Amino acid sequence: MKEQVNDICWSPETSSVFASVANDGRIEIWDLAKDTISPQVCHFDKNSEGKITTPKMIVKFSKTLPVIFTGDNKGVVSAYRTYGLDHE
Repeated sequence: MKEQVNDICWSPETSSVFASVANDGRIEIWDLAKDTISPQVCHFDKNSEGKITTPKMIVKFSKTLPVIFTGDNKGVVSAYRTYGLDHE
């Protein structure tokens, strides 16, 4: 995809993992130890018409929980669980 990436955040738990958010509303979680070409997760929020493409502007990992937080350009903050993405 060729949309602008607006923010990235390294995982506080695993040095090879980071999350990114983009102008098309996409959230990606990458693990460079597993794959340097493709993300482990590529997620779009969904509404009744398909996917929400509101630009995501910021992403942060929780320091204590398996959660990432995002903020979009409308001021909406969302939380997403990241269970099952632990680096082995």
